[in-house]
Amino acid sequence: MVIYMKYGYRKLQIEDLKNALDLVKRTFDEFEAPCYSEVGVDSFYKFANYENLKNEIENNDINILVATDYKKIIGVIAIKNKNHIAMLFVDKEYQKQGIGKKLIRVAKGEYNLNNTDLTVNSSPYAFEFYKKIGFEKIEEEKEIDGIKFIPMKLEKYKLNNAKGELDLVFPSIEHKQQVMGYLKEHLDIGDTMLNGAGGLERFASFEEWLEKINNDTDINKIPEGRVPSWLYLAIRKSDKRMVGIVQIRLLNERLWKTFGNIGDGVRPTERKKGYVTEIIRLALIKAKELGLNRVLMSCDKTNIGSKKSIINNGGIFENEYVDADGNLEERYWISLKKRSAVWDKERFDNIKEVEEKTITVNENDFKGDVHLNVFTKMIGRRETSEGKCFHAEGYSWLEFYDYNSKFRLTAIYDNNGKIVEWYFDLSREIGKKDGYPYHEDWYLDVVLTPDGKIILLDEDEFDEAYRKFEMTEDEYHEGKRLVKDLMNRLEAKQDKIKEFTDKYLERVHKEGANF
Repeated sequence: MVIYMKYGYRKLQIEDLKNALDLVKRTFDEFEAPCYSEVGVDSFYKFANYENLKNEIENNDINILVATDYKKIIGVIAIKNKNHIAMLFVDKEYQKQGIGKKLIRVAKGEYNLNNTDLTVNSSPYAFEFYKKIGFEKIEEEKEIDGIKFIPMKLEKYKLNNAKGELDLVFPSIEHKQQVMGYLKEHLDIGDTMLNGAGGLERFASFEEWLEKINNDTDINKIPEGRVPSWLYLAIRKSDKRMVGIVQIRLLNERLWKTFGNIGDGVRPTERKKGYVTEIIRLALIKAKELGLNRVLMSCDKTNIGSKKSIINNGGIFENEYVDADGNLEERYWISLKKRSAVWDKERFDNIKEVEEKTITVNENDFKGDVHLNVFTKMIGRRETSEGKCFHAEGYSWLEFYDYNSKFRLTAIYDNNGKIVEWYFDLSREIGKKDGYPYHEDWYLDVVLTPDGKIILLDEDEFDEAYRKFEMTEDEYHEGKRLVKDLMNRLEAKQDKIKEFTDKYLERVHKEGANF
């Protein structure tokens, strides 16, 4: 099994500043200080000083983002004057993994820097890095206060991250001018087929197209053989301009084999600005609201930009096919049922405080990560349909992420440390994202109670997902087989499993690193 390892990116908190500066100074001393005079090193240290940066952060004179591996800070970027990179450092052990480039992309999206040029005074050591990702030298090397640097510039719209810049809006008559202008731009450059536009180019009038778009959402109004679909305009927040379009549709056998759930497009004058990635991100949110749990997308194999946008949104390559015009297309699946080990407090607003710890294990009885959630403050409780509580203040959930397994085990303990039940989630995949373990839920669940009762849950969801083309017939039967085998293995094993989970509960409490 492939373990997908990604790192986290977030705004720096004041309590992180000392750790971030330790990384900055350690990396500076090894890679950049040898190029500087003593005066230059002193000048840098005066800038990269805790009190100096703390004041600049509090006065909003500088913005700092960090890259993390779990809680460990592995990269730092500081943006000054909203257009200048004042610092960019990546821990030695994590260099050459694209973290520096990703920090710049995240900063551009987080601080709305996509419409301005970005500058940096590159050290001689970092010059090739900046050049490789698109920065251009604008002046020859200089030296001020003992610091040698090369002024460089990244033109706007390069390395863009458009996150947060767009809204998806269902079309209405008020959008007529915008939509027709979008169509004209495509026709003017010879585009005769518009992706994700619901056949806009084939209609004699906007009004006829709008009626069709509205009818497409109603299963009782669509033609036989068609599936319901929902079309949205991508509107830029800053100037209300329509920059793209996206259509989300359910699957039938033809779409399952070819185009998939989502089609999207961007107007020619707004391309290469990061909008496709953002449109897909927003479309996935809409798809989840529509009840989809797994989304299929396809793109022309030669369309590198479209491929990257799908992959950036979690797309996993499945296979290739040749379309009706002889073009080679690639198919990608995106899961909307991935569950991170980090507790989703937004999903459960009754949870106010959670203590989280994790350990990595390499023992004979388990290899992987063990993550503990202790619900220290919450409102109310959650119960099963039989009235048994499994989630309340003081309860602990101990989760086992075995990267070579198809099941994520959760041991649930009550506020007295007594086992409530063991919960086995059938998982398509167990891996890591943003440095944290996750599992991709595959619907079926098995519960083992302390008295040895074995319960199979969510068969109806599993069957419904198969009917919605979210899995193949082979996958359907494989999931059923895996669960049946597990249930057979669990017979009369509750005492042995309790011994196993109790041991790791004690170990996490003793050794676990707090999140």
